[in-house]
Amino acid sequence: MLRLPLNLPATCLISSAAMLLTACSSTPNTPLAGAKAHSVSSAVIYQTESKEYPTLARYVYSNAIAALPSAFNNNDVVVMDVDETVLDNSQYQRERESAGLGYSSESWNAWVVRKEATLVPGVSNFIQRVIERGGKIALVTNRDKSLDNHTWENLLALGLPLTPENACMLGRTPADKAAMGQEGIINDKDLRRMSVKKGTVNCSNSTNQKAWSTPHNIVMQVGDNIEDFANTTQESANVDELLPHIGKTLFLLPNPMYGSW
Repeated sequence: MLRLPLNLPATCLISSAAMLLTACSSTPNTPLAGAKAHSVSSAVIYQTESKEYPTLARYVYSNAIAALPSAFNNNDVVVMDVDETVLDNSQYQRERESAGLGYSSESWNAWVVRKEATLVPGVSNFIQRVIERGGKIALVTNRDKSLDNHTWENLLALGLPLTPENACMLGRTPADKAAMGQEGIINDKDLRRMSVKKGTVNCSNSTNQKAWSTPHNIVMQVGDNIEDFANTTQESANVDELLPHIGKTLFLLPNPMYGSW
């Protein structure tokens, strides 16, 4: 125990005591030794704690359900993004920010492998309606294709009524980026959307590729990023041209945490 001389002035005693407390609080045996507490951004707090976010997400999906056909034609398909459209990854964002860290591909891949993402509010009801009415869903995600099985297992664990026949998992490959600039391919999801339309798609979750080997008609696109819509980029997007389709064939969810912006 450290002892202080009794004849020190009061101010010195206070200063010395403060130094003692500081030393004790930073000893190697203290769990938080050397660690710094970091607050999370208002974007993550909004996504995880506000009433506005789930209200808006459910509102978008409610409108999307209202816009669905009462029955889908053969090979009609809804194209959906995954992250912040079907799966909510705000826990990953919170963990990284709480540690004073940002996004990294290594930490993101590890998060995907954990399969702990939850559902975006309202999405379960929407997907249920699509499947009940005979529609299909193409899940076009910019998660790396090597992670598709983990993503698929995460989705199934959350109780979504997805099967290899009614849903196609499409992670990103180097070919998606390399194709940008070719005719009809403006963003790195366009090649996969085109393959769905042509019937040349390679579904990672497929046990019966025949179900997806014929041309499909994309009747709706749902995402949280403007680039989740075909032939659109952040730089080229024309809001005036998109607006007539929003709420009809295009549905855009809020995501304040990250995006092409």
